[in-house]
Amino acid sequence: MAGIGIIGLGRVGRCLLRVLASRGLLGSVRAIAELNPGGRDNRVLTENLAYLLAADSTYGPFPVPVATDGVSLVLDGQSVPVHYNPHPQQVDWAGQGATVVVEASGDPQAAAEARGLLGQGVDKVLFTRSAATADVTLIRGLNLDAYDSSAHRLISCSTCTANALAPVLSVLHGAYKVRRGSIVSVHPALSGDRMLDAPAREFAAGRSALGVRAVTSQVARTVGQALPDLAGRLTAMSLRVPTTVVNALLADLVLEKPPSELGEVESLLERAVMNGPLAGVAALERGIMGRPRMAADFQGDPHSSLIDLNWLALSGELLRIHLWHDNEYAYCCRVADTLELILSRL
Repeated sequence: MAGIGIIGLGRVGRCLLRVLASRGLLGSVRAIAELNPGGRDNRVLTENLAYLLAADSTYGPFPVPVATDGVSLVLDGQSVPVHYNPHPQQVDWAGQGATVVVEASGDPQAAAEARGLLGQGVDKVLFTRSAATADVTLIRGLNLDAYDSSAHRLISCSTCTANALAPVLSVLHGAYKVRRGSIVSVHPALSGDRMLDAPAREFAAGRSALGVRAVTSQVARTVGQALPDLAGRLTAMSLRVPTTVVNALLADLVLEKPPSELGEVESLLERAVMNGPLAGVAALERGIMGRPRMAADFQGDPHSSLIDLNWLALSGELLRIHLWHDNEYAYCCRVADTLELILSRL
């Protein structure tokens, strides 16, 4: 199988390695590139990364043994070199057998430079974010079959929230025609959040992560990119909350052709989940013992979204839908799905 390179070993990069290990694909990882903005000793930083992989505070032990050898990670006995370089195009990816590179750094400069890899023996670059320079944005449950191996070299997996919401909205829009919608994302803390106030590009995002902060959300834009019919019809905001993982999405939708009763919506979603476009992507959540569950119950769930029927509501033309999703693990499952598709068609 063709080799994989990964740029960035933060929350997404490490979680992606965890998913690849669970699928038996860890042996395909040939090299990793990481930033070292603090100028730490590379060996010490490699040991630090191994430590974070081996025992994750959210997901627990790594699926296989983790060790280090100099500036290489040793994963289940396989040595994977870590290159500390802020410019990923300077890494000899092709020379190490990496034909597909996953850009997971979250660094805008690294993402902008990733296009340069295509002229250096790398066949494909996969972005773990929304990327305007991508040839195509692929979301499982929506358009994964649109992948054209001959035409698409820069591929975006969009965002975790778009992966959760866009496939479900596509089903609802196809049946009832969404005229407009308002989305609230109740999102866990991100790696850049701080316990104490600090300057930030968005001022409110720099306030203490121990509190609830109202900040901007890109989900209306990213869903609009995935579903052009809904571009400009959605608004969104995010409430950043002091939890580690699992996002909640609340969408209030005004429908052009509303159903006559709520049961119709539930039946539509059930068909889509059982043998329709949401099969393997979304799941219906009915709670336990007749009562709703909470965010922590969905930690480590691989579905892009869990549609919580306890909060499904209809009032005339207004439909409310509530989704849960593990914003790290489920998203990395979708990245791995896309990665497997790309590798299978090289």
